[in-house]
Amino acid sequence: MPTVPEITGWLKEVKVVEADLTTYRLGRSIDAQEGVTVPAAGGIFYSERLRGAFPGVIDGVLVGEPDVDPAAVVADAHYILTRQKGAWISLPAPHMLGVRDGYIGDEEGFSEAIATSYIRLMREMRDAGVQGHILIADEADAIELDLLAKRKTLFFPRAPETFDLELLLEYQDRLILPAKDLNRAEDLMERFHIKRLILLDAETEDLAAATALADPDMLEVGGYCEENCPDYWKRLREGAFILR
Repeated sequence: MPTVPEITGWLKEVKVVEADLTTYRLGRSIDAQEGVTVPAAGGIFYSERLRGAFPGVIDGVLVGEPDVDPAAVVADAHYILTRQKGAWISLPAPHMLGVRDGYIGDEEGFSEAIATSYIRLMREMRDAGVQGHILIADEADAIELDLLAKRKTLFFPRAPETFDLELLLEYQDRLILPAKDLNRAEDLMERFHIKRLILLDAETEDLAAATALADPDMLEVGGYCEENCPDYWKRLREGAFILR
């Protein structure tokens, strides 16, 4: 939670009609990524805002038609783009939203309905200028992957060591691994068509080792920081190069 002086200072600089703590956290998340090539505002904390965009969801339960009201998320998109042009937005994947079914009565039908609603919300945000979406996921859900894994939507496995990467790579051509788990990449790259290898928290020596598996133009460095990380992205950028 921010301190009162932090909020006071932020309110003096923010240029939106309505703002709350979610707006504040969005802004701080994008500001921390200064200099990152593909910055993504948001995170798991954005769940509350998303649940509010579903008029049929009451107290975390779907009790009516799975419609969407995109006004708040579109306002957030406009705000983020005032801070950083070309930004992406990071959202919890549908199964991370914490919404239970009290209306449809069918597990697959419920999953499909929520994922379809995500498509509508993300399209509205992209129409506002957002370049793409990161979907943070704890599990590989075939329905979500089939409907949502597109060129401008990247599923991010929060715990790759337990995530079903094989199922993910049936739908997504970008492999995300912690740099320390680079030894897993060779087998996966042999079995799946992978266009990008994204190494989390990679340093120069990690990237050098990865060139044995992929051309340098296939490599990217990625990061994920859940808490206060004032220097995290700066350190990540400083190590994101290959010595020749």
